[in-house]
Amino acid sequence: MSDRIMTPIIALGLAFLVWMYTRSRDLEIIDNVQIPVEVQLAAAQADLYELEVHGPLQAPISFTGLPSRMRELRQLLQRGELRLQRTVTVPEEHLADARFQDVLRLDPSTLQVPPGVRAIIPENQGRLHVTLRRLIEKRLPVRLETTAGDRLEHITLEPKEVLVRGPKDVLQNAEWVPTQLYSPATRAGVTEPIVQDTPTILPLAREMGGRPIRTTPGEVSLRYTLRPQQRVHELQEVPVSFLCPANFPYRPQFTSDREGRVTLRVQGPAGGDRPAVIAYIDLTARKFGPGLHAEEPIQVQLPPGYKLAQETPRLPSFKLLAIDGASKSADAPFPP
Repeated sequence: MSDRIMTPIIALGLAFLVWMYTRSRDLEIIDNVQIPVEVQLAAAQADLYELEVHGPLQAPISFTGLPSRMRELRQLLQRGELRLQRTVTVPEEHLADARFQDVLRLDPSTLQVPPGVRAIIPENQGRLHVTLRRLIEKRLPVRLETTAGDRLEHITLEPKEVLVRGPKDVLQNAEWVPTQLYSPATRAGVTEPIVQDTPTILPLAREMGGRPIRTTPGEVSLRYTLRPQQRVHELQEVPVSFLCPANFPYRPQFTSDREGRVTLRVQGPAGGDRPAVIAYIDLTARKFGPGLHAEEPIQVQLPPGYKLAQETPRLPSFKLLAIDGASKSADAPFPP
């Protein structure tokens, strides 16, 4: 009796195995097809976050199926109609966070493939790391970024403040928004300041802290005064004079000819000739007596637009010799 029952069961099992073997020989396989991955924010949060996907937006997927279905699949692949799509939603408990990170699992079963075709993705390649940055708006003052350094004076920017939209972790500590780098036009040989009364339209930066931002408005108008290009002039053998008060009873005299000349470094316009500089010892500043005097500061009179590019020089020493009936004007230096 048992043989009568077992024999049909064994026969059916063998038939099923034969059918499966025959069936498997009819299946086709397409290995490691790079399928594009599309990641998007939930519609309700699309304006609240900036989405950053780490890693390639493609996934290697293998397909198996009957030849007739695989032909349909190849047509879909050729037309580029297959996409892996994922929608990201920030959980309610993280809505106040400046940044939210997540790992997305890619599910190949969501692909719209022909019936009977199976899609498989390797386990270690079925994840995507994403970062979502909370977007905020903040009003910030505008700061000029320029290659001219301190040569720009009387800078006017309009508007002085703009509305900036960008990641919260960038803007929450920001104190200003920069313009794009501005290089003013220069002309060789110009020694007078250039007043730029006609507004220059200057775009604002499009990113801060390596992240994109958007400003409203996106540009400002710029007015300024540009000082001429500067260079340091080294003036050697500049004679030093003495400025004496009226009726000064002494005659100043250097202890040596060498001490009556100095080398000066002055900063001024790059063009033009050697600047006319007057170096002198001011004997009107305090009361002086006869004899040797050392370490007196040298006063330097410079043309407009020039300044000393060094510390105030000092004269090593000079002598004051008594004279009879001396009368010198306080307005003119006494030559050595």
